[in-house]
Amino acid sequence: MAMTDMPQNTGVLAQHQAALNAGRFTIQHCQGCGQHIYFPREVCPHCGSDALSLVDPCGLGTVYSVTTVRRKPDAGGDYNVCLIDLDEGVRLMSRVETTPVDAVQVGQRVQARVLLDQGQGLVVFDPVSPAADAAKPVPRGPAASAAVHTTTGLQALRGSAAIAGVATFGCGEATGFTEMEVLARAARAAVADAGLKMSDIDGLCTASVLSTMWPMPVTEYLGINPRYTNGTMLGGSSFVAHLLPAMMALQSGQCNAVLVCYGSTQRTSTFGRAEIAQARRVMDPQPYETPYAPMQPLSAYALATRRHMHAFGTTRRQLAEVAVAARAWAQRNPEAFMREPLSIEDVLQARMVSDPLSVRDCCLVTDGGGALVLVRAERARDLPQKPVYVLGNATANWNRQISSMHDLTVTAASQSGREAFAMAGLTPADMNVVQLYDAFTINTLLFLEDLGFCKKGEGGAFVEGGAIAPGGRLAVNTNGGGLSCTHPGMYGVFTLIEAVRQLRGQGGERQVSGARTALAHGNGGTLSSQSTAILGTFETL
Repeated sequence: MAMTDMPQNTGVLAQHQAALNAGRFTIQHCQGCGQHIYFPREVCPHCGSDALSLVDPCGLGTVYSVTTVRRKPDAGGDYNVCLIDLDEGVRLMSRVETTPVDAVQVGQRVQARVLLDQGQGLVVFDPVSPAADAAKPVPRGPAASAAVHTTTGLQALRGSAAIAGVATFGCGEATGFTEMEVLARAARAAVADAGLKMSDIDGLCTASVLSTMWPMPVTEYLGINPRYTNGTMLGGSSFVAHLLPAMMALQSGQCNAVLVCYGSTQRTSTFGRAEIAQARRVMDPQPYETPYAPMQPLSAYALATRRHMHAFGTTRRQLAEVAVAARAWAQRNPEAFMREPLSIEDVLQARMVSDPLSVRDCCLVTDGGGALVLVRAERARDLPQKPVYVLGNATANWNRQISSMHDLTVTAASQSGREAFAMAGLTPADMNVVQLYDAFTINTLLFLEDLGFCKKGEGGAFVEGGAIAPGGRLAVNTNGGGLSCTHPGMYGVFTLIEAVRQLRGQGGERQVSGARTALAHGNGGTLSSQSTAILGTFETL
């Protein structure tokens, strides 16, 4: 079925859905390069051609990854969410109709059919007998370049700016405070920590899940007049990603002191996570995944976990090592929300939510505000606190939907990390402390691999035996991370704050002796955006 066969006053989503409602499952075919495409879009992501047709696939595919969402019977019971690789070389989210629902296996052959639910067509799959001539799907969309983009201009920015102030407020439960109030308390404390006044702030970087125009009310509430404003929203990586543009603004003279700030009261607010999830369906639609009811973002990370296990033999015990290490660090941090003892067995026996991830593989749900102040390096030397210099920063974004990832075991951190290290002129072996966005235990393994601390597939073995816990080979998430310290919706700013505290020598009982370099890494969406920062003390300049 060519696109010209469909009504011309509708977009490709409407055309695709109309075909489904008529009982037909279609994908796109590019007449320019010959590749198939899913999800449907206006131009080919491979070659840029707009000569696209909706065609009927053979419908045969292979299960690429699977998770079973666990629910009580009175809530509807369990159901599976799968990623299916069609033989035409495209991937989509769906479910496999089988009993029991958790009987689906990675590598299983399946056949598509259209299910009509209240007049709306939905693609589901049924198991079929293995086929000897099963096709081997290829990655969809343009492959990410392995080239490192580090210009002389970027290298010249190395160490040109320093973090002069940091602060947190309300981490855990901030009953009685609004998101803005939590943010403002952290912002005021960070500005004071830098030895400055709020009137000195003439640059602002901030983002929020709940407001698309967040910088404006923040400006109003704080009573500042920023000459530089950045409200780029990339999810939890936003605040790490704000560093490089802020450095450029400082270096150009556009501003002199940039406040990076965040606040959330997702734990105690009457507008809770369920309401946020509902709002996102309108504000951030994902029409090719939402119909299958993945428990997002958890199910997306569960799918990545299952694929990592399938590809590399990673075990739940290795994932548990990540949670236990985070808790061991949190027990040394009086600011951490969860400090009770946690064992490997505790994690393995915890309630399963979206398998293979249990409740103990998931980050906390807390309130909290975090802020930092960035100034030019020469000014930082005259301020009260020991300066922490930004040596490198890079951001990469390959996808939004988890079903659009080329390989669920390789994230855009492999790009942001390479470029941040190149800008800094350092390597993973040079890092004394590492702060990773650990929304789920699999994140830590993926980022250790993609950032170069171990080879791809070796993350599980790397963390065994308390290797990233206190006293281990690599100090990772020394505050307890999102798994045990705090996670107020977006965690990225807290990776920077903890890195700064370690490099200042203010870690208290959790202090890593002699720390001079640190990596802070932010993750946003469903393994979507990644941003890496390399920080160092004066000795590293």
